[in-house]
Amino acid sequence: MEISVVIPTYNGAQRVPAVLDRLRSQITPTPLLWEVIVVDNNSHDDTAAVVRHYQATWRDDVPLRYVFEPRQGLAYARQCGVDQAQGALVGFLDDDNWPQPDWVAEAVAFAHNAPTVGAYGGKTQAAFDDEPEIPIQAIAKFLALQDYGPKPYRFQPERQILPAGAGLVVRREAWLACIPRQLVRISQGGDDYELSLRLAKHGWEIYYNPKMVIQHHIPKARLERDYLVKLTHGYGLCTCDLMMIDVPLWQQPGLLTKFFLGTLKRLVQHQIKFRRHPADLAAQCYLSFHLGNLKSPFRYVMRSLSSQFDALRKTTAP
Repeated sequence: MEISVVIPTYNGAQRVPAVLDRLRSQITPTPLLWEVIVVDNNSHDDTAAVVRHYQATWRDDVPLRYVFEPRQGLAYARQCGVDQAQGALVGFLDDDNWPQPDWVAEAVAFAHNAPTVGAYGGKTQAAFDDEPEIPIQAIAKFLALQDYGPKPYRFQPERQILPAGAGLVVRREAWLACIPRQLVRISQGGDDYELSLRLAKHGWEIYYNPKMVIQHHIPKARLERDYLVKLTHGYGLCTCDLMMIDVPLWQQPGLLTKFFLGTLKRLVQHQIKFRRHPADLAAQCYLSFHLGNLKSPFRYVMRSLSSQFDALRKTTAP
């Protein structure tokens, strides 16, 4: 089997059908063997019944499987999907990602021509219920929208320029060799980047494949100012968790200090640049992101000290 398409979902009974409809309509070369796995991440709605309905009318040449993952968290759901996958590649689609008809074929073709690439994402376009009343281009990356042009592009993990998890394809052999069963980030916010960072640290290349195109459904509620400010702040908070992965303890104080000072500088520059337009949505989102970054080193240190204290307490307990 060449690729397993994994769809993690939580209470996705209303969203999963749109993804499955598009996967059922995929156009693939005849020899290509692939499967679809819906990972129900502890849903309390009719997700299971919806998948059973699709299984009854599904295409004969592609298995559609359902598995249940009781541990809450996107990272757990993805790991469950990898455990169940039979394909050499694992492609992740969120339950609000709508792949183009050739998405599966293009995902497999790219892997055949790039054996040193461990993970790759594609072009992600926005699908709005209604045309947004606000400009979103400046904050597109926070909404998992990406377009790096018409040519393949090698991401830069050292600068944390990485693909979103929406539409990410990973070589299963690379995942099994590099990804621990317990990630640092186990829920939304940084877990996507952690996967690519860990693969890159083990020598795998991370790429952008422009021929893999999905649409990311973005309802109106996700364009509200409060939601976006909270979202961007969360991304900022997790930065040091990602930056410190596999970094020796003796190097961490210097890196954290350098990061904090650099963030402080960017925050001052941001305030100067947007002092006349404080209500600008993009400016507020980036301000929230920078403030999250500013807190990130302290949050990382406190979590590290707490973990060390818990470990020490367990070793000294009678």
